[in-house]
Amino acid sequence: MQLVSANRTLRTSSLLLNVFYCFTLITKTKMHNQQYQACIDACLKCASICNHCASACLQEEDVKMMVKCIQLDIQCAIVCNAAGQLMSFGGEHASHLCSECAEVCDACAAECEKHAQHGMEHCKECAEACRHCAEECRRMAA
Repeated sequence: MQLVSANRTLRTSSLLLNVFYCFTLITKTKMHNQQYQACIDACLKCASICNHCASACLQEEDVKMMVKCIQLDIQCAIVCNAAGQLMSFGGEHASHLCSECAEVCDACAAECEKHAQHGMEHCKECAEACRHCAEECRRMAA
């Protein structure tokens, strides 16, 4: 009888410890979300706009001229999504990824700005989103 009671107490203690651990992770993640929310929002918005830009570039008459832009749009969207997710989770390597994200965003913005000068509105919008995201990522990584 004492063994059964001790076993129940051990299971209950283990369950309470797991609940406490999960609560701690959720609380920590929520704090990270609040602290980095502007950067998370910028990254996710940038990823969405980069995907749209890549799709719009594929509809241009001279798609060959847009290859570098499309490639950078896709790379930027991937990195921005990853950075946003890592920050949302409270990942300890988020600042490293945000530094890289800022570099990719700068490269994408520079390429999109070339096409924006020729009236491609989707590239103009993408360049603006990339510049804003790079700024937020640098602020977060600092």
